[in-house]
Amino acid sequence: MFHLSQMDQIFLKSLADVVRTSRTTSQYDKLTFTTQTIADIKNEIQSRQESVRYQALLKLFFLAMEGNNIRWAEFQIINLMGSGDFQLKLGAQLAAHLVIDSQSQGLIMVTNVFQKEFKNGHVECSATLSCLGTIANKDLSDSLLPHVLKLTTNTKPLIRKKAIAVLSKIFTINPLNIPGNLEMVIQQLQKETNISVLACGISLFCSVMKVAPKLYPLFLSIVYDQISKQKSNWLLIKLVRISNKLISLEPRFQGKLIEHYTRLLNQTNSKSLQYELIYSIMKYFKNHSQLYESAGDILKQFLNHQDPNLRCLGLECLTHISSSAGLMEFQEQILESFKKSDYFSKLQILQLFKDFTNQQNFQTVIEFFIKYSDLESNHKIIESLIFIIMKDKFINVDDPEKLLLMYIPVIAQKIDTIDNAIRFKELLFELLTRVPGLKVYSDQLCNQILQTYAIQSDSLQGPTLNIVQRHTQLKYSLNHREIIFKSLIMIVGESVKLLKLEALTNIIKFLEQLNILNCYESSLSDIDSLLFKIYIQIIKTDPSNDLIPQIEQLIKNIYIKLHNISIVKISFFYESLILNKTKDQLDQLYNLYAEDLPPINLEAQKLIKPPEGLDINLSFQIDIEEIEKIKNSNNDQLEQKPIIQQLQQIESNQKEQEDQNTLIQKQGENEEELKPLNSKIDPIPKKIFTINRDEELPPGINQNDINKSKEEE
Repeated sequence: MFHLSQMDQIFLKSLADVVRTSRTTSQYDKLTFTTQTIADIKNEIQSRQESVRYQALLKLFFLAMEGNNIRWAEFQIINLMGSGDFQLKLGAQLAAHLVIDSQSQGLIMVTNVFQKEFKNGHVECSATLSCLGTIANKDLSDSLLPHVLKLTTNTKPLIRKKAIAVLSKIFTINPLNIPGNLEMVIQQLQKETNISVLACGISLFCSVMKVAPKLYPLFLSIVYDQISKQKSNWLLIKLVRISNKLISLEPRFQGKLIEHYTRLLNQTNSKSLQYELIYSIMKYFKNHSQLYESAGDILKQFLNHQDPNLRCLGLECLTHISSSAGLMEFQEQILESFKKSDYFSKLQILQLFKDFTNQQNFQTVIEFFIKYSDLESNHKIIESLIFIIMKDKFINVDDPEKLLLMYIPVIAQKIDTIDNAIRFKELLFELLTRVPGLKVYSDQLCNQILQTYAIQSDSLQGPTLNIVQRHTQLKYSLNHREIIFKSLIMIVGESVKLLKLEALTNIIKFLEQLNILNCYESSLSDIDSLLFKIYIQIIKTDPSNDLIPQIEQLIKNIYIKLHNISIVKISFFYESLILNKTKDQLDQLYNLYAEDLPPINLEAQKLIKPPEGLDINLSFQIDIEEIEKIKNSNNDQLEQKPIIQQLQQIESNQKEQEDQNTLIQKQGENEEELKPLNSKIDPIPKKIFTINRDEELPPGINQNDINKSKEEE
């Protein structure tokens, strides 16, 4: 255990010694050390030497920082708050919030100490006001309010400023103190000339409006007077901000401010004040065209400024423009600002255009962001472009053909994240679904994108998405390009009937590249399905076409590839059609295509290799006699159903009767076993139980039975 020697206790006086010993003490000895330190502090804080008491106070701070409860020192700290030594008094006031709250027992002592300190010099009074602002509660606020109001007329600006700041805390804690007292403060502020005191007064008004917004008429006059005559930019900024709140409560107040806002916009060179004025005008003065135009001119200067902070402030002001037409006025400056903005400013600009892009500026916005996308913000730009295109079901798109063939291929090549690849897939499917005629151009779209992917397929890079095929448990890693590749293959497969032979030929030539099969292994099933549809289409138009052997070879390569990567899949199409191709099967395939492949087709079943032991050549004929026999048996069952139900009911009743007889027999056997025990005489007198007749008897018990049993006893 940790023990302090007498010599250690003599020299363990300063805070540094306590901190040093605390850090070198083991965790097991910490409690003993803390207990010893508290005992020392209790002795030192009662010393007559100011330096000893000050050191004890500092050690109390340290114990509180270590998580110890020092509420036991409440009266000692309150006593030190009234000390004649300023350093000791200040330390006690700083520690007051650690021990004083609304439940403290020494609130009366605190009130008396504060009243005495308010009468001292401005230094002691200032420190006391700061302490009151920290520990103020309802009781202290109510008792000290008159003294704080009196200090608002003090000759020292510092005291007046702190008194108003404390009044803000008092009014917030107990709004019932506002009526009557707030008017006195406003009258005093109307005579005030010190900027810092007036700034505290504006903060007081904001606090009062949060708890009592209906008192806003009291502030209109003084705010208007200060805006009209003040020259301090710092105070004018606070006045403009509180004016925004007053305008939202009293719209007529904005008409009074137009003249002063116009004057301030034209005269001030302060960028901070200009920003506050522009912010207010863009939000509340949209119907005043002249003032709005003046603010717009200065806003354009902000957007073109070299300082990125001013550009960011300008973009923040633009968020209050409520229409696309209003934003288009600044479109040129915004796009120019995008070129030299940092990442976060670019995000602001992208959000603006996501909200306000329309048919008039759609083409300009898309082309600009495609051109100026960079590595850092590319993923956010692509995400925003897809959002702008799909917004409200393509409301901004007036030329779907141009979008599909010009913009979408470029966007696809710039995609570098899986999330954007998934969004792009949804965009394609949605667009081709809502505009069916676009499927005719699917080969042109896919040709532009897929050719790029074929060239770059040897070096697939970027984040991957791991998936598991449900029927094979084979893991694949999909990156953003393969997600798009699968989507395009699916789109081409859905559009095969609309494509010309030349387009189908180009697709086959593209798929003949072996690196496609090697790099896009998870898309082999989709490629196989596409080839099946192309094969049928070519046979329909030209059965002797030279492409048929190429398709068959491709299917063979896919079939081998599927087996090499251990996918449990049998290419029935390859085994039954390609390896055993006959003229009859091709004719049947042609007829199937003409019927548009219905869901269930008996002829289609013949093209599938049957299981072993099943002879599909045996005819299946319907036996009419057997069907009539089954029908008659069903009619007999329906006629006999009531008789069967009656027999079942009789059997159920008989079973219940047997159960009751069995129960009665068991009860008789139990009574026979208990007879020898009942004949014995109990030497202890029996207890007498009183039955409450008002209570309802339990079910199964009759009152006559109870009376009869009593008579027998």
